[in-house]
Amino acid sequence: MYKILKEDQYGKQLPSRRFWFFSADLVGQVLQLRFKNNLMEHLASLEKRDLVSGFAERVLKSKEVKVILVSSDFNQAGCESYTKFFLEKSQHRDMLDIHRLYNITSKLVLGILGIDRIVIHACQNSVISLFLNISLACDYRIAADNTVFCNPYIDLGLIPLGGGPYFLSKMLGTGKAWEILLLQKDIDAQKALDLGLVDKIVDAIDLETTSMDIAQKFAQNHISTVTGLKKLINFSKRDLEQYFELEKQEITKILYSNDFSEKC
Repeated sequence: MYKILKEDQYGKQLPSRRFWFFSADLVGQVLQLRFKNNLMEHLASLEKRDLVSGFAERVLKSKEVKVILVSSDFNQAGCESYTKFFLEKSQHRDMLDIHRLYNITSKLVLGILGIDRIVIHACQNSVISLFLNISLACDYRIAADNTVFCNPYIDLGLIPLGGGPYFLSKMLGTGKAWEILLLQKDIDAQKALDLGLVDKIVDAIDLETTSMDIAQKFAQNHISTVTGLKKLINFSKRDLEQYFELEKQEITKILYSNDFSEKC
């Protein structure tokens, strides 16, 4: 279903989308994307992935959008769902969905880094490492005080999708990166703030309004300024595509190993 918000600079109508796993609304010059339920399985779905990608490509042609605010509540996409997804797909040798998952994840991360808009991520409840890694590519991160970041890949003997080791080692140094990646299964919001994984903590009840207020402040800047700054800030991340190729190889190697097969 479409709801007309306004027209872009090409005279095309910029719609609002409503689906049971995501919605999109234009508030001033802030595009708010809300994701919910089990986003991980949606990312592995070719049809749903293309639906979101097609909408995003059209929206980004509009100069009306200055800031993208991604709001996510992953309460139903926690560690159990992550573990079940990989064990079931591996047990049946159904690698297609797994390949789709890390292909779209890498594409999403690279897209966030390359887009000439400010991207803000706001989250609450249980957030698995996959979505933490996606958020690390964003320009600003806000967490509700009930947020817990968890690392389900540890018990599976996997490595995290989405560039976690890449981002964490550059942000925190190798020592802290090792600590988070292997020694801490759960990281609460305050710990995440102390480490620099998020930039602001707010009460869960205020998450949406505070996130929108911050997004509106970012939207006051000129697009040209934002574009230039993003290129400069992300200059050192130009080798991320090569990293993702290596990440894919290592994950595939683990999934086909005898040790992982025994877990299934």
